[in-house]
Amino acid sequence: MKPAIPLWLGALAMLAVISLGSCGTKRVATTTSAPAPAVTKQPVKMILDSDFGSSTDDLFALVMLNHYIDDGLVDLKGVIVDREGEKNAGVVDIFNTYYGHPNIPIGIERNGVKNPRCFIPYNGICDLVDAQGQPLFERSVDTRTLPDGYKLYRQLLSQADDKSIVIVAIGFATTLSQLIESGADQYSELSGLDLLERKVKSIYIQSGRFEAGDSLSGYNMRAASRQSAILYDKLPASVDLIMSPSNVGDAMNYLPADVLSDLSTTTLNPVKAVYTHYTCDTGQRMWDTNCLVNAVLGDDEYYMSPRGWVTFIDKGENSLMLFKEDPNGNARYQLPGDSYFAQTKLMDIRRHTRQHGHPAVFTIEAPQPQLTKWDAATWVIPRTGQLIDKYLGSAGNKLDPNNVRAMLRPIGYINSNEPDYQSAERILTDTLYTTMLNRAIARGNRSLVIVTGPPASGKSTAVKALNLKGAGLIYDADLSVNSQLSEAIARAKRMGMTDITLVMVRNDLLTCFKNAVNRGKTEWRFTPLPQLLASFRATEGNIEYIARQYPDVEIIPVDCTGNQGVHVVDVADALKWNYEPSQEEIHSVLTYLLGAIEGGDLRGSEIPDAAGDVLSITGLDAPNRELARAINVKVQEAKRQLR
Repeated sequence: MKPAIPLWLGALAMLAVISLGSCGTKRVATTTSAPAPAVTKQPVKMILDSDFGSSTDDLFALVMLNHYIDDGLVDLKGVIVDREGEKNAGVVDIFNTYYGHPNIPIGIERNGVKNPRCFIPYNGICDLVDAQGQPLFERSVDTRTLPDGYKLYRQLLSQADDKSIVIVAIGFATTLSQLIESGADQYSELSGLDLLERKVKSIYIQSGRFEAGDSLSGYNMRAASRQSAILYDKLPASVDLIMSPSNVGDAMNYLPADVLSDLSTTTLNPVKAVYTHYTCDTGQRMWDTNCLVNAVLGDDEYYMSPRGWVTFIDKGENSLMLFKEDPNGNARYQLPGDSYFAQTKLMDIRRHTRQHGHPAVFTIEAPQPQLTKWDAATWVIPRTGQLIDKYLGSAGNKLDPNNVRAMLRPIGYINSNEPDYQSAERILTDTLYTTMLNRAIARGNRSLVIVTGPPASGKSTAVKALNLKGAGLIYDADLSVNSQLSEAIARAKRMGMTDITLVMVRNDLLTCFKNAVNRGKTEWRFTPLPQLLASFRATEGNIEYIARQYPDVEIIPVDCTGNQGVHVVDVADALKWNYEPSQEEIHSVLTYLLGAIEGGDLRGSEIPDAAGDVLSITGLDAPNRELARAINVKVQEAKRQLR
């Protein structure tokens, strides 16, 4: 029976031991910020077996493992990399060396799963270099000389005391199955199966979905189903088997933005390198860490099932794992907890992420005294690298200046004061543009899509409707001025982008302004009417200019007039678009604005934020000048009330 979830009391996650119902199961909820507990027992003698090179939960498990070594909780004998590829072993060495434990024995898989699915190809951090061309991260072993994983298993087990080794298996079952089927060699006269039975106390393995409404075995087990069948069929009954089903970690979502926020205090970190060089927002969760935490800190950390026996049914991708309760069984598995439990476990992972020995000179997360205009730009300049790293962690292939400005909240940006942060944003956006172009080219994707048009014309809607996810970079920005647009294209060409598309988005002036007002009221990010009108006018002639200047650039004109959908039109038709609003069009916008103020749709600071300095608008005829004066009176009244 699944134990009841306790109610959690108090504002702090203080240490609590809770006895649970008929299963006699308990869990200790440990605080996520307390120092490591005093060591009162011998460290766990451990071998880690993982499929490094795809999902990042393996990396966080390795970070935590290195800290457990520091705390005297683990005696790590070696690491088995069960995904083929020397670079995957190189990642392990980079992490162990970075966290202060070089020269840990590593075994490599050379006859495992062929071309398994790779979610994030982060072993490329092995190739990163610094400004001087030297490897960015130190290494301590030559991966070309590493032994086969099952051979390292045999060596380490032959040297161990009986029933002393704990295996944490968070990858494929390939190397374990090879160990089981191995015979006597220079390390031991015992077979691999006999070594496993004699030397191994327990195996903590990421597998199964027993409480999730199905009996699927989990990705790792299905990807190597034949080897998994060998492991579960031949595993000695004397070896404890503790499983962490995938639904336990499903609720532990460590978002890329949170990862980079936690690492904002450093400029050099292998996790940060992974999250800034690769798209890590792939929907994965923190599955693997639960096996490690359970192995080191014990069953009190989790809700546990009763004992029983597990059966693996090899059906390839549809392989099943069945569990039958039996008090004499050698297996048990973790049960999923409530959302508080998941967050507690996630915060513990985050606490370990923040622990590193390479602090940065500057911080970007802590709130600062408000800085604006040039002071804001001055604050950004020495922190540019960190801010770029943070943006890249969740940006995917899209560069949007609005999202860039959001990183300036620690120094006072609150959307409505956008003009005060334009200089700081432009410094970051300019550098990000070059960085993201380079990143796309390095990945072999030389396609650039520039989506531009007046503010609130429907650019983001067009990006979604046109399904531009396959582009190397999507630059979504108001590049109304010819020189800005031309420079963006010219720089991309100089850097090697060969497939450039310009998506020019048009909407009518009144709809743009209504969109800007609605956005301002929901996001507190207004575009003042004079700024919108200036951008609208500056867009005139852009399509003709780019078609003439860059004939190899594909132009996709998109008409969103009246918010009636995204309509791609011919370039010939788009050349007829008029961006010089008539007095009648301006009159309709001013009338709408005055009505929104007088009708109460705009209130308080919303009024000056939406209207701006309407008297600065040039070229108004007499009726529109009178409307502008009436609006200005309302703006001044609102400002006085705010004071």
